[in-house]
Amino acid sequence: MEHLIEKFRQFIKQKGLKYTPEREEILREILSLEDHFDVESLYLQLKKKNSKISKASIYRTLPLLVEGGYIQEVYKQGGHSHYEVTLNKQPHLHFICIQCGEVKEALDHRLNNLIEEFERQSKYRFLTYHLEIFGLCPNCREV
Repeated sequence: MEHLIEKFRQFIKQKGLKYTPEREEILREILSLEDHFDVESLYLQLKKKNSKISKASIYRTLPLLVEGGYIQEVYKQGGHSHYEVTLNKQPHLHFICIQCGEVKEALDHRLNNLIEEFERQSKYRFLTYHLEIFGLCPNCREV
């Protein structure tokens, strides 16, 4: 994790911004997460650890983490964005229930092959992507 912190420190400085202990604390917490998160859940998680981080600091730091390739916005729900750590993560689908909001991930190596092939053919350089499928989960289908 320390090499990621150092890489982020250099990224912040290259942008001419100040590297703060708050930004590092936010990054460390995010890197410890295994699931999707939004600003509110991240804020509450930090508060459980007696952090003094404000929501404003989180809102200012998340776009930097997206730009730096640490996280990506994966879906919007209830009017706010949800994110996930992208480092060392394979391409995957998000199945999102439009009724209850449940999110499931599906990993399939064919998806990675398809994306790589399209990148080669199109001559685009993909930096990030996310795939969402909206529908009803098994519980909501039964209602």
